[in-house]
Amino acid sequence: MAKSFPVLLFFMLIHLILDSVTNFVYALVSGPRQWWPPHGPVKVKCPFRKVDLSWFRGTVNPCPGLHQPICGTNFVTYENPCILCVESLKSRGKIRYEHDGKC
Repeated sequence: MAKSFPVLLFFMLIHLILDSVTNFVYALVSGPRQWWPPHGPVKVKCPFRKVDLSWFRGTVNPCPGLHQPICGTNFVTYENPCILCVESLKSRGKIRYEHDGKC
């Protein structure tokens, strides 16, 4: 049981992220600035106020194969909006969307 606990947490995290992505990605209209990025084929509405992943230190890519560079407010270029959302959740909303493309 103890060895399967990290695996269970990983799958719970993936489910949480994929559920968020399923609900908010591929929006047909860009809403207020909370949609990341406001332009581009994939948009993510990151629920950073509702979800606290500050305890999670690993890396995860919930949108594998998607190359859509996006710049965060920490001036780090992320491969896609999904990864930026995970980092925003880990930072409790301190890292947010800055602009499309590389920093």
